[in-house]
Amino acid sequence: MRILIVGNITVDEIGDRVRVGGTGYYGGRALAEYFGEEVYVATHVDERLRGLIKGTLDTYGVRIIELSNSSTPVFIIENGRAVGFKGRSPRIRLADLESYTRIYGFDVAILGPILQEVDLNELNVVTSWGFKVLSLDIQGVVREVVDTSLRLRWSKELEKAFEHLDVVHGNIREFCFSEDREHVLKAVKEWSSTVRTLFLVSIDEKGLYTIHRGEVLHTKPPQVNIVDEVGAGDVLLAVASYYMAKGLDPLTSALRGMAAAVLKVENAYRDWFTVEMIEQISKELVAQTEVVPL
Repeated sequence: MRILIVGNITVDEIGDRVRVGGTGYYGGRALAEYFGEEVYVATHVDERLRGLIKGTLDTYGVRIIELSNSSTPVFIIENGRAVGFKGRSPRIRLADLESYTRIYGFDVAILGPILQEVDLNELNVVTSWGFKVLSLDIQGVVREVVDTSLRLRWSKELEKAFEHLDVVHGNIREFCFSEDREHVLKAVKEWSSTVRTLFLVSIDEKGLYTIHRGEVLHTKPPQVNIVDEVGAGDVLLAVASYYMAKGLDPLTSALRGMAAAVLKVENAYRDWFTVEMIEQISKELVAQTEVVPL
């Protein structure tokens, strides 16, 4: 299977350390290294950081569609979260990727913007390119920079975009049109009743809401040792999208994505998981899943 991930690769500063990040790294690594799939990331790369970025992605079998050498966004990470920003995140025109799509015949496209570099108004064009699954992580759509600090602001463009997407992921905080969880879940439930989209709403250590066709399910996570949570949502979305493209049903795909994310959090500095581990834990998660009456 060939997967395209669209979104700028980042460099994260954690104290006196730097490392590569972004959906292209975490989601791409999950699918390339552990599933053996052919993964391409469309990203801009700062020439000064090219060696670090390309070397890291090459290590895990992730290929780069290098759009320019103009800039790479840099995030300041504290306690597992991005709290500051340096540099810029150059725009990625989806239309510029059409030729790559025609040549490589990607089965899955995952839109993982990190800071508003993807224009959702282009989605109506992308849907004609024949992907089995088209997915979006909303974090980079609702995130904005004020001075050097990060904040969230809801985008009405998102609500128009849902009809074009097969899978959408966001942390509950990123559905930032309300701070009331029940209000958020009711809104997403209503959207899901009018579109085919599978919504994955993560709630950190409290688990995952899977919302599809007007049904809301909550899955409690297993007890694990949290080592590093950064990138868990990227892994969740990538793996769930992968299984959807293989023809699995939405709930099974979501639970396998959740299992992969949980394993990544626990095994962050060693091998994240195997396919067999994902399948086993996802079966156990079924017993931790219940309907949420709203």
